[in-house]
Amino acid sequence: MLQAIHSQTSVLPGDITGQVKPQNLEQAAEQFEAMFLRSMMKQMRKASQALVDDNPFDSKQQRMMQEFYDDKLTSQLASQRSTGMAQMIIAQLGPQESASLKNGSRAVALEEHPQELKTPVVPVMRRGQE
Repeated sequence: MLQAIHSQTSVLPGDITGQVKPQNLEQAAEQFEAMFLRSMMKQMRKASQALVDDNPFDSKQQRMMQEFYDDKLTSQLASQRSTGMAQMIIAQLGPQESASLKNGSRAVALEEHPQELKTPVVPVMRRGQE
């Protein structure tokens, strides 16, 4: 049982089969990028709506068509991965190669100045209280 706990597998969260499926990760990353772009576009439209209030051509139908256009535009931008967000998500959540990781058997941070860590911390904290 301990072997099952300590085994390092690159399984995506929520994957009950235990198999990594890169196409699912790519699809999810692309969908997230589309949602992010859609939200950003919606906020940009909302900010510019103050200028359109006095426009005689402004109508409910035009706003609806503009939303359709924004959805199509953001989906197209996300499918082209124009912002690079999907690639970053895939790189961080995808399976990692073990050869690219450092050797964790030796302490790297403590090798340069080990004498600095010998100073007790508690007396330093108590000096300010006296």
